[in-house]
Amino acid sequence: MPAPSSSDSSSLLRVQDVSFIRGGRRILQDIDWQVEKGQHWCVLGPNGCGKTSLINLITGYDTATNGMIQIGEDTFGNSDWREVRRRIGLVTNTLTTFIESSEPVLHVIASGREAKLNLWEAPPALWKRQAAKLLEATGSAHLRKSLWGTLSQGERQKVLICRALMAQFQVLILDEPCAGLDPVARETFLAWMAEIATWPESPSLIMVTHHVEEILPCLTHVLMLKAGRIHAVGEKARMLTSANLSAIYGAEVKLTQRHQRYALSVISEPS
Repeated sequence: MPAPSSSDSSSLLRVQDVSFIRGGRRILQDIDWQVEKGQHWCVLGPNGCGKTSLINLITGYDTATNGMIQIGEDTFGNSDWREVRRRIGLVTNTLTTFIESSEPVLHVIASGREAKLNLWEAPPALWKRQAAKLLEATGSAHLRKSLWGTLSQGERQKVLICRALMAQFQVLILDEPCAGLDPVARETFLAWMAEIATWPESPSLIMVTHHVEEILPCLTHVLMLKAGRIHAVGEKARMLTSANLSAIYGAEVKLTQRHQRYALSVISEPS
């Protein structure tokens, strides 16, 4: 991978000329993307466009075939990514399969401090107090004595985000956080996400989805992927258009906006 070029001090994440090939198949090609302090992003695209692969490269679970990925001043391949990963959090439904049903909620949240799951011993009292404060700040204080196995899908997503906030990440990636939620639970969860974005200490949020209905007013920028390539990237107000969405989804669609929220209707089916 090439040596990193100089970057603005406000840059939290840089992806430069990144491609990814697996099993002879080119999944991502020529990806250039930068996340700066104060920005909140949506990564948007249809199934199979490369969203998950891009997130796996950023979080170090896969290695780019070529190109450069930089978190702050650290570059993938030149730094211990286990340490770099402490600055970039990932909330994904995959995590739910690794947490024991008997794990106390406060322990799940506190485990985020050391990026571990299923603690062998009780966390320090200070960590438990901090975990309880996060639950309270997010309107979930009633869960402080609950066990992981008793939570609903929406409650689990909230606890996982509290866990990520416990780690004080600079960037927090939310990989389809509304998957499996009913419409009411989804709106409750999205309202909570919007509140987090207003916190002075909030990390830069990156929400991965293929539903425009989930794009909140607090999300400032959009990265659109199509067949492993960037179709559009930049400020949401300029990039989120019917034309761009029609192009990435391969059908004529119409984007509408009401009360700062979006909806998408299909005008014609793919040919």
